[in-house]
Amino acid sequence: MISISEAKKIIDDNIVKTTLTEPILLEDAFGRALAHDAKSDVDVPPFNRATMDGYAVVSSDGAGEYEVIEYVPAGVFPTKRLEKGYVTRIMTGAPVPEGADAVVQVEKTGGFVEVGEKAEIKADLKSGQNISPHGEDVKTGDMVLEGGSRITAPESATLATAGHDPVTVFKLPTVAILSTGDEVIEPCEKPVPGQIRNSNAYSLKSQAVDIGLSPDLIGIAQDTEENLTEKIMEGAKRDFLLVSGGVSAGDRDMVPRILEKAGYKILLHKVAVKPGKPLVFGVAEGAEGPRYVFGVPGNPVSGLVIFELFIKPAILKWMGFSNTKHFIVNAPLADGFKRKKADRVEYIPVRLEWAGEGFVAHRIKYHGSGHMHALTRANGLYKTPKGVTEVAPGHTGEVVVLKYGWR
Repeated sequence: MISISEAKKIIDDNIVKTTLTEPILLEDAFGRALAHDAKSDVDVPPFNRATMDGYAVVSSDGAGEYEVIEYVPAGVFPTKRLEKGYVTRIMTGAPVPEGADAVVQVEKTGGFVEVGEKAEIKADLKSGQNISPHGEDVKTGDMVLEGGSRITAPESATLATAGHDPVTVFKLPTVAILSTGDEVIEPCEKPVPGQIRNSNAYSLKSQAVDIGLSPDLIGIAQDTEENLTEKIMEGAKRDFLLVSGGVSAGDRDMVPRILEKAGYKILLHKVAVKPGKPLVFGVAEGAEGPRYVFGVPGNPVSGLVIFELFIKPAILKWMGFSNTKHFIVNAPLADGFKRKKADRVEYIPVRLEWAGEGFVAHRIKYHGSGHMHALTRANGLYKTPKGVTEVAPGHTGEVVVLKYGWR
């Protein structure tokens, strides 16, 4: 059994970032990894831009009444140079006329008047006030985003402004999710004593979808070598195969052995983490590059935790993202606890709540790694280090933030 850091290093050392890219429309690029550095083909703003509705002025004129020589709304370029003793009525986002060096907001005037009338300017302004200078944000040729950036709302707007549509992104991996066990049935079926519904597949799929993937659920394999082999061979055609169950040390836990028969080299099996100790990770050679397998325990909380800690960063690296780290906050625990065994790092579901000056972590009532319902109330996983048997109230620890827990 190896440490979490050792397991992460083994996985990271063996995950190879894809080199496959594709051009897609910018409107379809949300959540994808940018495959190249993006430069701007224009200055931003492309002119001296008014940042307020009001009047463009010559600041040295000061307060007073001045004739309005032109009205410039957004999207229209001024036709008249502004001389001393005159003003131009202007709207937010419009180009500032040549000769003007400040914009006075309408609230500091006598209000809007028509062209040819006199506007009352009530405030003195400094040169440059309420003007965004030409090229202040970005200059032509400036790099606006680095390759590997995740395209979200700000990145989409930045790429649009810089003229990138379509945009080149890294391709998505193919992913299969396989559940195992004679006792596992589909959610639509009514369990009889000894049976459990297949919750893991849907948890894992949801986590995969959350990072932009479209995984295939390839069913439930029975605890026979023939059926397991058939299903694993089907899943092994994908870039990533996630297998739920059958990875512990029981007589019928045949998954690691069959994975090896399917061509995977098992690089780790068992990690000092709770929940999720029987983690399996392996690599196989494929025609278009390495293929990967993760085996997770059948208990649903274990599968969720293992995905967050190990699988998610691995897939994000393959997808080309430069940042694959967890979002971690330090928070004091509202209520302490004790545990009998401290031979592993343990992640405990908590609810992070804002308490005026920072987050406080509240433990969720939790019965163990089979208690998935508890995680519907959690938005974080509180890390309890190896060797620690008691955590006092108020003790500050690391919390892995669960993105989907903020509801």
